[in-house]
Amino acid sequence: MSALLRQTRPLRSLPSFTPSRPRPLPRNFYPRTQIPPRPRLSRSYETNPFASHEKANMRVLYALMAVNVSVFGYAIYVREAARQGNKQPWLHFIRNMSLNLDDVRQGHWWLLFTSTFTHIDLSHIFSNLFTVFFLGRFLARHPIITPTRYFVIAMGSGLSGSFGWLANRYAQERNPLSRKYVRGLGFSGVVMGISSVAACLMPSAKVHLYGIIPVPMWALVAGYAAYDGYYLNDETSKVGHAGHLGGSAFGIVYYFTRLRGLRF
Repeated sequence: MSALLRQTRPLRSLPSFTPSRPRPLPRNFYPRTQIPPRPRLSRSYETNPFASHEKANMRVLYALMAVNVSVFGYAIYVREAARQGNKQPWLHFIRNMSLNLDDVRQGHWWLLFTSTFTHIDLSHIFSNLFTVFFLGRFLARHPIITPTRYFVIAMGSGLSGSFGWLANRYAQERNPLSRKYVRGLGFSGVVMGISSVAACLMPSAKVHLYGIIPVPMWALVAGYAAYDGYYLNDETSKVGHAGHLGGSAFGIVYYFTRLRGLRF
């Protein structure tokens, strides 16, 4: 124990001091800094840009529907005038707003577009606009669909539907029993084109058929295509099945060539 004590040293006591009053720091001790203002986020960062796409896409859809309604209103007006004896406006309307193979051969190429927006029957325009409103919303909500793409899909489908109808009429011309004077019109090609693109992008999305039966989008479009294909050459049918198939074909081709593989 004594040896251990010899090896240790006593602790040195701390020097005593008297606490003094602390001196105040000068005012300029800390350099003055200016806090930068909080940056304001631009509108493109504050909101989802694809939400604005949906609204713009719906404006395109509403505009297309409005054109259909306007043309239909004028058709009702001139048809009523024809019933009262003034037939010239009605005949002019039919010749310039509905599709006919002979007229196209004579150079009336605008019929490929104008016939797309023409209806002369209330049930026809109602079914087309009702369908395109509900199925068109599916396409408008998809993030990779911009207003330009939406418009191209609609107009391309309508034009392709017109070509499909003309091609079918050309094939039927060779049948001596075929009707000679047939005109095509309606928005159905656009409806089928929009529906086909929506089905390719969202095949599992559920659509309630007649508001009751849930059906996958792909099954609905495939069912319509099968129905149109079955009655394609039916001379007694008043439905332009070839126009429907033409619109669907454009939608599918547009998806595989322009949209497939795109990411938002």
